[in-house]
Amino acid sequence: MGSAGASFLVVFGAFLPYLAFKSARRVATRPLPPKKPYFVSVTVQLLIFGAAAVLTGRLEHVELFPRVAPSAASWGWGLLALSVLVAGMRPQWRRRVVERSRRVWLFMPRDATERALWVGNSLAAGICEELVYRGMLTTLLFRMIGSFPAAALVSAAIFAFSHFMQGAKSMVIIFGIALTFQALAWTSGSLYVPMAVHAAYDILAGLHYSYFGRKLGYPVEPLPA
Repeated sequence: MGSAGASFLVVFGAFLPYLAFKSARRVATRPLPPKKPYFVSVTVQLLIFGAAAVLTGRLEHVELFPRVAPSAASWGWGLLALSVLVAGMRPQWRRRVVERSRRVWLFMPRDATERALWVGNSLAAGICEELVYRGMLTTLLFRMIGSFPAAALVSAAIFAFSHFMQGAKSMVIIFGIALTFQALAWTSGSLYVPMAVHAAYDILAGLHYSYFGRKLGYPVEPLPA
């Protein structure tokens, strides 16, 4: 592993999870940011992360965009995984709205502009987070550890911790989701299927939060700290 790979591991394996932890603590005690600028800033951040993964992949000779398309069976497994994830998470999304979880406001697009921004955010997350975690991070950890299952587990744990702002219970669920995406990448032979499933899952999560928010009277304005 070269210096580019080592730097990538330090940044995405340690530094960014630490920043996620610090950010979650700030969110818990301070007013939430305006939603539309927040969506834009997160999308820009994700695009930067994706660009870093692509650049590191070139320097470390990791093929992130193979020219072989996934099989129909791989897409079928992806659709099945998406259906199971959404069906399993729908009660959890509703429960968080019922409980008036304060963080949910940041994942709840309420008007047409917010929904468009949310879709862009979700597409960026699906593509760029898969490049970072299932693409580069797992590969570099495998080169360092020498065991693919161990690398996948560590990568999934880092991915979950990087979503610290969503809460401890959500991190456990995100860990399982990360392993699902990793399995889709492994069985399909590329990141294309998990990218699509990841993006679709995020889009549907936001739309469900929006639906439940309207139906259950979640405040349009952010809840106080």
